[in-house]
Amino acid sequence: MKNHFLISYAGNKRNECENIFNYCKFLLNNNEIDTIIEPFCGSQAFSYYISTLYPKKFKYILNDNDIFLKELYEIFKDDKKIELFVKNIKEKYLTGMNKEKYNNMIKENNIYSYFISHKIYSIRAGLYPNDEKRLISMFKSFDNLSKCNIINFYKNEQIEFTSTDGIEIIKKYNNSKSLIFIDPPYLNACNSFYNESNVNVYEYFFYNKINTFQSKILLCLEKNWIIELLFNNFIKNEYNKKYQPSKKNTMHLLISNF
Repeated sequence: MKNHFLISYAGNKRNECENIFNYCKFLLNNNEIDTIIEPFCGSQAFSYYISTLYPKKFKYILNDNDIFLKELYEIFKDDKKIELFVKNIKEKYLTGMNKEKYNNMIKENNIYSYFISHKIYSIRAGLYPNDEKRLISMFKSFDNLSKCNIINFYKNEQIEFTSTDGIEIIKKYNNSKSLIFIDPPYLNACNSFYNESNVNVYEYFFYNKINTFQSKILLCLEKNWIIELLFNNFIKNEYNKKYQPSKKNTMHLLISNF
């Protein structure tokens, strides 16, 4: 799948969606599901992919504790907010941009610094000094922002976007009509995330027995011995993932209760 999202996002599943979908499509084709839930939605690649195959068929519950993702959602589903957002970026940030201004801007910790630093992270790798024309060209798609794929998804589908405890979302939608797709931070790469219990889905599904849930649970996890030990009886598939731009190859596991 081509990049559907507006910014670079670590762990984006767009190149894996077809493989993941092929495993669960029988649920969607047989009308066993009416709601798709992503407690750790990130770039929402899985939900977006489902919507391209089944337009306006499902409700989507998208949750992430990255509060700026929810703010982007609120902006990008409204044309007037998009217009103001683009205007502010161009006038307040892109005009006269240089490395010093960029470094000061990303320290502001607001929706603009979040968006620009994700969009043009390559600045730190040597885009500057003093290359304003190249910088602005990276944002030329802004003129057609309202036509981007993810924005059409936001506008056309029935979506509830939240920024709360991922495990609470899992508990809330534990019913027979829900498909919960879980792509949490990986243990090897993001171990620091697990200082907070609200993201520790590994322990949660192990101790609460994944096979006892009413909802259909589909976990996508990086393969390692801990995951294999915890979910040995529920591993349904594995596939190779090649990261960009590092070219690193890893094995991923699909784990489910169906």
